[in-house]
Amino acid sequence: MRARPALWITAVVLAAGCTGSGPHPATPAPATADQTDVWFMQHMIPHLWQATSIAFLTRNHISHPALARLADTINQRGQANIQQLQQRLSRQGLAPHGHSHQRVDNRQETDLERLSRLRGTAFDLAFLKVMTARARAGINLAKLEASRGTLPEIRQLARQMVIEQQAQVRQMETWKAAWSKAGTTPPPTATPR
Repeated sequence: MRARPALWITAVVLAAGCTGSGPHPATPAPATADQTDVWFMQHMIPHLWQATSIAFLTRNHISHPALARLADTINQRGQANIQQLQQRLSRQGLAPHGHSHQRVDNRQETDLERLSRLRGTAFDLAFLKVMTARARAGINLAKLEASRGTLPEIRQLARQMVIEQQAQVRQMETWKAAWSKAGTTPPPTATPR
């Protein structure tokens, strides 16, 4: 799937503003169920932009083929989910949430900056750490929608995101443990689909 230049420019800007690999600071849960759907869509889109940006922009630094395939999967599924969520928001006359959860006066190093200095197994392990944390943050957002949302199509998408990202986290944790012990990247293994 070819990405539109405007989408990637937005994604790069959002990814540059996101620091650390941990989940976003807690945002108060919406007051009513129909607000949950809007809140989820408005917050999940920038979250996905950041994750797909990292997966796309660092793709050529990944040394392990199975991890490269996972990065491609994260990018492709993220783009498809962004498109679906944006279409739904547009039908309601709404736009995604537009800030990065980073304090303006806090100049911490971004995930992309940290990753840009690494190569080989060190890069793969750092990439796994970043993407595992991002997947867990995405799971938390999606679980809220799956349990409290009212739009069936968006609740189903959220449930599917939880399943996919939990599988990705399990695979990434397995790789992280194996590659950290071995000190090198092991032979290719299956990538969750």
